[in-house]
Amino acid sequence: MREAFSIYKELLEYAPIKAYVDWMKKGWRPSLEGIIADDLFSFIRNILLHFPLFDTWDDVYINKSLATWNKVGQIDNFLSKSTNIKIDGKGELKYRIWEVDKKEMTYFSVTFPEIYNESSIYLKDIITEKVGMKFCLALMREVLDKQVENPEEAKIEIMSQVYFPKKLN
Repeated sequence: MREAFSIYKELLEYAPIKAYVDWMKKGWRPSLEGIIADDLFSFIRNILLHFPLFDTWDDVYINKSLATWNKVGQIDNFLSKSTNIKIDGKGELKYRIWEVDKKEMTYFSVTFPEIYNESSIYLKDIITEKVGMKFCLALMREVLDKQVENPEEAKIEIMSQVYFPKKLN
């Protein structure tokens, strides 16, 4: 797991891929996709790399003390920002992945933490292991396909839910 997220993070440093993810963040795709493609997966990579004491994905947790024990860095920055990510008042983003060859659709949610303090935030509550790995690898493939291969037809399609902001009275 850790290696997959580390490879993904290294790929994000490649200039054309970095430019594509920046383009996503600027709103040419749903802007939260850019945050997930870069910030969320970097956060997961950093937790898995810097806190290798957990045996399973479901055991992995972080809190303010752990995130800032040595210095304030990317983990703390992501968690501080992610509590402000809200769509219609909730920190949940729904996705689906269509695997063309398998003719299989996977539905899942990414749930950003509501509160970031000394309470434990479990990785499994943000995204489950199976879906997290599948999503990371699918997104990596999508980004690489667009920037390296540019195939006629995509093998994997990632779709986020369409959002129409609620009108406040």
